[in-house]
Amino acid sequence: MSEAWSKARSAYEQTPIPEELDFAVASAVRSGNRRRSRRRAIHRSLTAALASCACFVLLVNASPTFAQAVSDVPVLGSLARVFTVKEYTVEDREHLIDVRLPALDLDGNSDLEQRINSEIQTRIDQVLQEAEDRARETKAAFVATGGDPDEFMPIIISVDYEIKCQTNQYLSFIITKTETLASAYSEYYAYNIDLQAGRELTLRDVLGPDYVELANEAVRAGIAQRSQDPDNVYFEPGEGGFTSIDQDQTFYLNQAGNAVVVFEKYEIAPGYMGMQEFEIPLPGAAK
Repeated sequence: MSEAWSKARSAYEQTPIPEELDFAVASAVRSGNRRRSRRRAIHRSLTAALASCACFVLLVNASPTFAQAVSDVPVLGSLARVFTVKEYTVEDREHLIDVRLPALDLDGNSDLEQRINSEIQTRIDQVLQEAEDRARETKAAFVATGGDPDEFMPIIISVDYEIKCQTNQYLSFIITKTETLASAYSEYYAYNIDLQAGRELTLRDVLGPDYVELANEAVRAGIAQRSQDPDNVYFEPGEGGFTSIDQDQTFYLNQAGNAVVVFEKYEIAPGYMGMQEFEIPLPGAAK
């Protein structure tokens, strides 16, 4: 077990747990590791989630099954490890919060590791607080306009992560925050790391000095191809449609090592189209 892992675990063990969640911790210890299928079920059915009345916190050291799963997380080359440092669910009449939060163990680069882990924690704390505030405001407005508090449907707030690329050179993963009331809205936070150079990657690093033109060409080609299906609709340029990637365009690396640029819901297409992703082959790659 690395020193960074030990520090992360020690810091998490010292995190204060609200008194109202004491019973949930005891329940988690008795029941063992929560299965991810329950998280998927939450998104499929709010009614089922409410009926379950589950409210518990899973600690890294609280569940033997979870602890074993964490210990089996693969090392990315010999330089990096991604692990779940925090996982919990909280449910009340205003919101249902489901969180699985990652942390990094970058062997030999504690500065980058600490900066990224601190950024992740700060960012997620902020988006969760903002989501909880919106949930309270939404319920207050519902009641103020004559709604029955017992009939208010809680807002679902989910945070999860996914490793997109793991090689001896690159590590790329995304954190997704999804907020669901009448419809779902998601935000991506991407982290792309050059393990050999010990720094975060930019699109310019991956695609070269002509990265803007390469990315724009790939996005336009993708839109043209997808638009052949009459069910796929994109905004026109000048009317909110795609014109060019941003300087800080969200992207991740897929397992093939290609950059994939991400556009949020409503950004370049109507909401029913969801998030839009476009893969950009590396310069010189065979087409």
